[in-house]
Amino acid sequence: MGVPQAIVVRKGQSYAMPPAPRDDEEPSPLARHLREVVAVAIGMWPLTGVVLLALGLLWMAGMNGAP
Repeated sequence: MGVPQAIVVRKGQSYAMPPAPRDDEEPSPLARHLREVVAVAIGMWPLTGVVLLALGLLWMAGMNGAP
């Protein structure tokens, strides 16, 4: 539900405003949550990089003794 259309009047002539954008369906709660998680991960990229580096080093240390 948007704002109703307004009509602009200039020097006695009326101009209709362009049509309002169409309201699309809302994404599902899961899609919305995943989008927020990705947005936070991108927004906090230094911390995300450090965490990924730490996980990678832990994985490499665990694989060091593997046959």
